[in-house]
Amino acid sequence: MRWPHALRVAPTIARVAWSDMVAYRAEMVVWVLTATLPLFLLALWDAVLVDGSVAGFGRAEIARYFAATLLVRQLTGHWIAWELAYEIRQGQLSARLLRPLHPLWSAYVWAIAAQPWRVAILSPLLVVLTFWRPELLAWPGAPHAAAFVVSVFLAFTLSFLVQATFGSLAFFIDKADGAFGVWFAVWTVASGYVAPLAFFPDAVVTAFRWLPFRAMLGVPVEILAGVLPDEALLPALAGQAAWVAVVWWTLDRVWRAGLARYGAFGA
Repeated sequence: MRWPHALRVAPTIARVAWSDMVAYRAEMVVWVLTATLPLFLLALWDAVLVDGSVAGFGRAEIARYFAATLLVRQLTGHWIAWELAYEIRQGQLSARLLRPLHPLWSAYVWAIAAQPWRVAILSPLLVVLTFWRPELLAWPGAPHAAAFVVSVFLAFTLSFLVQATFGSLAFFIDKADGAFGVWFAVWTVASGYVAPLAFFPDAVVTAFRWLPFRAMLGVPVEILAGVLPDEALLPALAGQAAWVAVVWWTLDRVWRAGLARYGAFGA
């Protein structure tokens, strides 16, 4: 893929994606609402912490944490794993391979174009949540806000690359989406989605920090919620960038090997 050409056509792909989402906006609403589990988790942990705190999290801190989780989950969510696996199994990828643009680049730009829609649909929920818990307005300052933007972009990219890698496994196995389901189950715990990692034993937290799950969600959530110490900002961002490089390399190898197999069967 020629990157200058890919960057030139990206705005066109984004416009097409935007038009598609306008046409199928009800489907987008459903996608957003399926990722509102943090609201229920907030209610649960809020009740648990009504008389005290756990690992430095009181009711205010847990409210900010799960509000940040709700937002970051929307900003980093994808469905490329299922779409790509389906296209490979059905042979629909063949037509996309004939185009001059890499199918995964097109899917990546498409996913970026969905973000304004996701935020727009989510905004009313965040407004209601803020009325319920006014302490949510106490967010970190400008340096942390800038770090959050970088972190959420890295988390978005890493999540896309991971899903694309699992989707590419459909070149080799029939249940690639099932394999991703196992990954997702581990992700819900190890990323900090269902509970802050600080709630887990130290040994477990240390293990989780060496895995990519936290880089996909926990890091931007911790930055936005104000629970990540200043001295840990740069190492956390560097860890995310390292995982992006590792998974990008892995995806490239899986994709190339998969295409060779795909072409050998005449798909």
